[in-house]
Amino acid sequence: MFYSHQLIILSFSFSLFSILAMHQLTEFADCVLPIENQALVDICNKVTSALPPSKTGKKVFSSSSQSRVKASSAVTSGEGGVDQRPEKPFDNMNNIAANLILNLTSSARFEGSLNVDLNEITMNLVPFPKIHYLVSSQTPLYSLTDVNLPPQRLDQMFTDAFSKDHQLIKADPKHSLYLACALMLRGNVEISDIRRNIERLKPSLNFIHWNQEGWKTGLCSVPPVGHPYSLLALSNNTCIRHTFQDLKDRFMKLYKRKAHVHHYTHVDGMEVSQFDTSLDSLNTLISEYETLEAQMGRVVDDIQRLTIA
Repeated sequence: MFYSHQLIILSFSFSLFSILAMHQLTEFADCVLPIENQALVDICNKVTSALPPSKTGKKVFSSSSQSRVKASSAVTSGEGGVDQRPEKPFDNMNNIAANLILNLTSSARFEGSLNVDLNEITMNLVPFPKIHYLVSSQTPLYSLTDVNLPPQRLDQMFTDAFSKDHQLIKADPKHSLYLACALMLRGNVEISDIRRNIERLKPSLNFIHWNQEGWKTGLCSVPPVGHPYSLLALSNNTCIRHTFQDLKDRFMKLYKRKAHVHHYTHVDGMEVSQFDTSLDSLNTLISEYETLEAQMGRVVDDIQRLTIA
């Protein structure tokens, strides 16, 4: 019973900790890739519910089909260089987060025709100092041993990356404003494939008027184990303000009653005023995203290019 109460307290108290962490990340980080536990849980649940009962192990989730996962797919966690061991709690969720890091750093570890340095992500996707929270998505989400996929699967992979079902936070970026977007691919993919899919998807995406061509692309020639290719999409999108607003709402339910605050203030150097400072920082951040999103749909006449005499 005591253990159960500990879990309840931790879940509530986490909102207080998140507010403090957000302030530090906003002030001192160059780039942040948030991952929301509920988004990971939803992804894992959808995969589990879509598979036949006899299928076990790591699975692949795609929003391209009505049944989410083809029943005939060969799915296992024991192939592709992965050790066979009993599945532990949160393995599937951790696998998604681990693959995010693997795909993000692939250019530093493998050769490619268009490798992207991590510094280039910040330079191209962060237009303002504090607007450095990136929404990430990736496809495929799990290891597949059935790598003999049809060619059209590549185009579907781009579509999936912009679907709300593949976002690693609970948000739908298509309904908000893109400031910039990076597509980092691995495997047997050509530059022409990337350009074709960008042109195909652009009409359905809302980019801010002063950065309509705000795309950064990376291409690593070495695919993930067991995959013909993979795609990691990173976008600076105003949809993340909804995540921040939800965090603020949960925090205020506790803070207006000063509930659980004593767990923090008993530490030397920690004062209640630090919560106020962190809350002000979060309010300012939300306001900046709202100001940017207010520009969605704005049309600006083409400015005549400078001519050199």
